[in-house]
Order: sequence, then structure tokens, then C-alpha cells
Amino acid sequence: MPQIFSKISTDDFQILVWKINEPIAFFEGFPASWSTPVIENPIKKLESVAARFCLQQLSPDFDSLVLVQNDRNRPFFQDSDWHISLTHSYPFVAAACSRKKRIGIDVEKPGRNIEKIAPRFLCAKELEKWKDTSNLLTLAWSAKESIYKAVGKPGLSFQKEIEINDFEQNPSKAQLATGEEIEVFWEEFPEFSLTVALI
Repeated sequence: MPQIFSKISTDDFQILVWKINEPIAFFEGFPASWSTPVIENPIKKLESVAARFCLQQLSPDFDSLVLVQNDRNRPFFQDSDWHISLTHSYPFVAAACSRKKRIGIDVEKPGRNIEKIAPRFLCAKELEKWKDTSNLLTLAWSAKESIYKAVGKPGLSFQKEIEINDFEQNPSKAQLATGEEIEVFWEEFPEFSLTVALI
């Protein structure tokens, strides 16, 4: 079973991370009441289905819930107080859930010319701290993705409206331009970075 065990742990949320080694049929046993987006690309479809599989593994309560998507294709449970988040970056997928707080999760592999795009998602202070450290730039990108998912505000600016303090402690702290404070749990693996944001 290619579950990847994370050291990120708290009573406020649960996560499950998986490395896909199986065919799509392995992951397709989730309830019929769970929607899945129509995806033509076979890898993207596999990622989406595998992420839902991870979500189902987090709680037996989820089998009785209806999973739908909002107008931005973000999944949520209808008529439920569960907060959920899914992420995928082939071959890695993950799911997170919390009953207490809004949550966002992100898996990010290194690459993407992260040094080139960093000025687009980091403020000047963040860029100055991390510009020469590729893994911290990747971690910052992942953290901001997680925060974006947890906040759920369309058009939230990574560069202007989210500021991460540092990655010297875990969880790290981040702030929104509104003054709202966010906890960001993080872990680095050899092949990817993982972040979870809680509000």
C-alpha cells in the first residue's frame, strides 16, 4: 500500500497522502453520491479519482455524505460541517479534513522554474528571504496554494494578500491582508513538499 506517512499531526485535522502505483479501478470504490469532474486527460482523471479515494479513507462518516463541487470545481460535502481539501501532483495525491477549521492542502513537486515565477507570488520581503533557496521557494508556493484553498476567496493575490513569516517553526504563521492569521503545517519529502493551512 503506497500510503505516505506524514509527521504533520494535530487534533484539528486529518490528512492522507498517497503515491499512485495502481490503476484507476483500484480507487473507484467511493460512494455513487460523490461527484467527479468530467476529465478527458487520463492522468488528470486518475489523480482526481485517487484524491477522492484518499478522502474516503479519512472517515467512515463520509460514505453517507454527498460530495459536490462549487463553481470553481472545489469539492465540498453538501449539508455538512466537515471542511475538506484535495490536492494532486502526479504521482502524489492527498486529502485533508477538519471539523473545527477551514482547511487547505497542497502537494508540490520541485521544478516549475520556481526561481523565475517567485516574484509573481512572493512579496518583496519573502523574496529577499528565500530567493536563493529553491526548496523554500517551492514550500512557499505550496503554502500559499494551501492558504488559497482554505480561504476560498476567488482572486486572492498570493503576492499582495498572503504573507508567510518563515519556515523556521512548524506550524509556521501567515497573515492575510485583512489581518487574519493562518497556521501552516509543512513537511518536505525527497520528491515533494506538503503543506496544510488552517483558518
